[in-house]
Amino acid sequence: MFFALSKIIDFILLPISWIFILMLFAFFSKNARRRKIALGANFLLLLMLSNESFVNYFQKKYEAKEVHLAKNQTYPWAVILSGGMVKGGLQNQNEIHVGETADRFIQPILLYKQGHIKKILISGGNTSMGKLRIDQTEETKKTKELMVAMGVKAEDIFLETQARNTYENATYSAQKLIKYMQKDSVLLITSAMHMPRSVACFEKIGFKVKAYPTDFKKKDTEQGILSVLFPTAKNFDTISNLIREMAGFVIYKIVGYC
Repeated sequence: MFFALSKIIDFILLPISWIFILMLFAFFSKNARRRKIALGANFLLLLMLSNESFVNYFQKKYEAKEVHLAKNQTYPWAVILSGGMVKGGLQNQNEIHVGETADRFIQPILLYKQGHIKKILISGGNTSMGKLRIDQTEETKKTKELMVAMGVKAEDIFLETQARNTYENATYSAQKLIKYMQKDSVLLITSAMHMPRSVACFEKIGFKVKAYPTDFKKKDTEQGILSVLFPTAKNFDTISNLIREMAGFVIYKIVGYC
């Protein structure tokens, strides 16, 4: 129930939904003043939420900071949270193509080869909801195949395939790693934007966590004039994901998941 409800809330929180509602309001409103206000609000939303400087400011404030491990830092387990690492929906299901968050499994490969992590648990299950949402990606399985092809030993990679959200990632990972979570810290690997909620969930369950954020969206380097002046759809998508993530953290706090 919570999983389905969270997806409905996701839709409501999308800025594109706000813009669509404002457009409908302006179209059907018979009051000229209210119509102008709705159109003006729409214009400001589009202007701000597609601006790189505006979006990057909030991205830098919320995303987890970069982490650099010392040479002697080793962890018996790294837990990778799935979500967008592998592309789904392609006609040839036998081929594997990486998704937008592939950095979540690329960085662990490097850490594994450098000796920082010994074993890896990839957590994430099927997110289908009947005909409303169909997920045939098999992301955890295919991510393991990619990691093995890139040099990680198959016997060092374990799968957790039940979790459909961050709370379940923590819950089912705890069941897999119950022998280790009380005495050892796990290296938690997910996108920098998703890390604050992830750490809170895993610590609530009882894990000792060392966060290792990946897939950064922020930019710390100087931005050019064109970035400040010209709107892009990519910025609109980034701020949409950030709003959903922040709202998700608040909702998880309210229901006691983190």
